[in-house]
Amino acid sequence: MTATTTPSAPPLLKETDFRALLGGMSERKFKQLRAAGLVSPPLDLGPRVSRWTHSDYLETLARLPRRERGPEPASLAQGRNARMAQKATV
Repeated sequence: MTATTTPSAPPLLKETDFRALLGGMSERKFKQLRAAGLVSPPLDLGPRVSRWTHSDYLETLARLPRRERGPEPASLAQGRNARMAQKATV
């Protein structure tokens, strides 16, 4: 007699778990991202029961903006160059 196994589905994520996967994001920031449409809408399982799937998490990660390194401000570059010149003369 062999036991049949059912495939296990990944668990549904509560908001706190979802935010934790996003690096411990604050509740306020999470709500801002939801309002902006960057976070996938949750599954509504009841009046106060919202859950996200793992694929919702991956879709949200793909939508989040990435930081791009901008040019160094001129005032910082001047200060850095002045400190390097001063060290070179000492």
